[in-house]
Amino acid sequence: MPPKKQMTFEDRLRRLQQIVLLLENGSDGKDDELSLEQSVALYKEGVALSRACREQLEKVRNEVRLVAEDGGLEPFPFRDDARRDEDDGENETNGEEDA
Repeated sequence: MPPKKQMTFEDRLRRLQQIVLLLENGSDGKDDELSLEQSVALYKEGVALSRACREQLEKVRNEVRLVAEDGGLEPFPFRDDARRDEDDGENETNGEEDA
């Protein structure tokens, strides 16, 4: 038996979208209602796919780096990080104004 091809991020996301549509519609696309067992199996598959996508994104996030002006590497500022930095800056500014 040949080795199972590993799904790409895009494959996982596409399958996850299919699962969401199936569960939202409550049918398999052939006018047959999904049984409880089928729905639970699809839900479990969706959770596993979601987890795999999240882990892959986190791994890539940790790998993405920007070259700083001095030639060193620094973490790429993602939206969440930028928001935290902005919030920290606002807190520091507010603290200085109150003093």
